[in-house]
Amino acid sequence: MCGFAGILRRDGQRASSSIITRMLGPLQHRGPDGSGIWAENEIALGHLRLSILDLSERASQPMATGDGEGVLVYNGEVYNYRELRGELEREGVGFVSTGDTEVVLKALLQWGPKQAIPRFNGMFAFAYFDRRNHALWLARDRLGIKPLYVAECGPELLFGSEPRALLAHPAVSLRPDPLAVATFVMRGRPDPRLTLYEGITAIEPGYWWRVDAHGTERRRWFHVQDAIDIDRLLAERHETAVYRFEQAIDESVRLHLASDVGLAAICSGGVDSGLITALANRRLGEIQTYVAELPFEEGEGDFAQRVADSLGICLTRVPIDREQYLRHWPEAIFYEGHPSFHRSNVALLALVRKCRADGFKVLLNGEGADELFGGYRWHENAFLSNKLNARIARALIPPWFLRRFRKKWFRGRFTPMQGVEKFNKRAVAVMDGDGESRRLALAEKLKPVRSRADRAMLARSLDDLYYSLDTLLRRHDRMAMATSVEMRVPFIENNLIDLGIHLPRRAKYHRGQTKWVVKQAAQKLLPYDIVHAEKRAFPMPPGFDAGAEKLLLKGAMSELIRWSDSAMQAIITAARRDHQLRFLLVGFELWAQLNMYGATPEALSEELLSLTYKDARV
Repeated sequence: MCGFAGILRRDGQRASSSIITRMLGPLQHRGPDGSGIWAENEIALGHLRLSILDLSERASQPMATGDGEGVLVYNGEVYNYRELRGELEREGVGFVSTGDTEVVLKALLQWGPKQAIPRFNGMFAFAYFDRRNHALWLARDRLGIKPLYVAECGPELLFGSEPRALLAHPAVSLRPDPLAVATFVMRGRPDPRLTLYEGITAIEPGYWWRVDAHGTERRRWFHVQDAIDIDRLLAERHETAVYRFEQAIDESVRLHLASDVGLAAICSGGVDSGLITALANRRLGEIQTYVAELPFEEGEGDFAQRVADSLGICLTRVPIDREQYLRHWPEAIFYEGHPSFHRSNVALLALVRKCRADGFKVLLNGEGADELFGGYRWHENAFLSNKLNARIARALIPPWFLRRFRKKWFRGRFTPMQGVEKFNKRAVAVMDGDGESRRLALAEKLKPVRSRADRAMLARSLDDLYYSLDTLLRRHDRMAMATSVEMRVPFIENNLIDLGIHLPRRAKYHRGQTKWVVKQAAQKLLPYDIVHAEKRAFPMPPGFDAGAEKLLLKGAMSELIRWSDSAMQAIITAARRDHQLRFLLVGFELWAQLNMYGATPEALSEELLSLTYKDARV
């Protein structure tokens, strides 16, 4: 796990290694164990290392092949590296290190990126320079566990693990992107393709770019829509899915335990992290676990303790009170690079900091299960609402009568609200055109599924692999790497992705139970009440950040969106009453203060504590 940055010039000039040093500066937290720069003619690559596999200098980066024909900077872990290494050795390829980096490099050189990339099972983002044809390859893993950002700057293509590396380039100006800001505020979450910085975008999950003097080729090498074998999906049966899921998740956990340093697990008290913890514990003998605990009855500490006690393992409960939360909120936004979408970011930051202080550099977590296996309430709602519509359609009441009745009954009622809803839908379609296109394509691919309700639920859950999962993966990467910890997600593994996208609805939602296949497997290892408990959101009382809306008076958000004085007062009043609006807008003010005005996280923390002292309503 690491951070990297690079420059490719397309005007015949030499790329600057001194600028690479400058770009690596903001990424120091991603790689405290070593650094290196490689530059030649039009290309310069820099790397910061967090050593996890093969701690020796032989695994340092940038890594070049013995003949110098290929050079790699790489962030992530490819868990099937031993199998790939065996194949390469049988083809006569030699190795000097024992980790996965050299395997990735030699596979790219020996097989070519187009053939090698789909064979990597893990999380990765990399820049590979093929000196034989002076081509730069940039690529990300299937669902985007590891980040990679790019920017065009005159004749230079800049790339790196975080936007801040690109912003450190002397020719890049820090300007907010109006579209990205508007999209974030409108949707309440960041757009996966955009950053809040003008000119800096993300390479999308499952894509590779090939860049040379002739231009840039962008190809989608993996997408759920392309990967679905509809005949296989139609033939799958939920009765046989549990055994195959058990085999796949156990093997994934085995792969994710590969480490030459200390490894622990997040155990939030839910079924997903509990299952990962139980399987890891079965293989390791005893695994250390962590949970962030807020001082409320709804907190996760007691649930996590129940899991730990049932497994006979040690749980560290990391307490987060109101003062700590407000103190670390600006810091979390600083590292994430945009306002927090998830309220649990601050708690996650505190948890991984404690984990690192205890000597662990790798953490397992349970993200990805909800998206792959139908765990969200809106997945269930998509099924139930379409099932209800189907029942009405089959009723004896003639459809023409229902249409006439509805038209008469609703004439003149709720017209303004209907207009707002229509406007919102149009706005989302304009701002999220790629998402709308993706959802339509998924619906088309799933047409052969006979039940409309089944089709609706499958499409909704599969779309969340892009709509919902991106923000979760991004926050885990940023919060963990802020304290130099590698976060691993065993649910997002090639075979589990393949299984999840081909399971029928009954394996995901069955007899009123969400995430059915996961719970059937988990109840063999965890307490029944933990497995079948209602899904809990991260507990955050509405009054936890009461008073923080006064920070908006500093004016960075007002300047960004051009509020009038009267609008400012109205918005502050609304934010005082609506804790979700308050969290979003104050988050934007913190982000703008950090980026536009150069404020420090420490100074903003003190200001937040001062503003909220008299408004505590916990």
